[in-house]
Amino acid sequence: MKTIDLNKYRTHAGSTVSRVFTGRDRGAQVREQSKIDELFPTTECLEVKIPDEIFSITPSFLEELFNNIVLKYGKEETLKKVNFVGKYKIKNAFDEAVDRILQQKTGLVV
Repeated sequence: MKTIDLNKYRTHAGSTVSRVFTGRDRGAQVREQSKIDELFPTTECLEVKIPDEIFSITPSFLEELFNNIVLKYGKEETLKKVNFVGKYKIKNAFDEAVDRILQQKTGLVV
């Protein structure tokens, strides 16, 4: 099992630490920094730890974080291998992000 701890990728402004993960640009940044595209094929399970104090993770962030994985491995394989750990309930946002990726639609499409 490989683990990505989102706590390592929180935005800091002085002593204030972000409690949200939002936006496609931030998702792309975390994808690159975490090397998630390289980790995914090397493990049976990819655990994504969500800090307990997080109160929002948007589908747009998840779209960009998981875009390459979903396009390459598909929905079934992605859902089978990715396991989120933490208090934050992410299932609906993650499902929406995966569906958007597969539809080639983004939050910018009306």
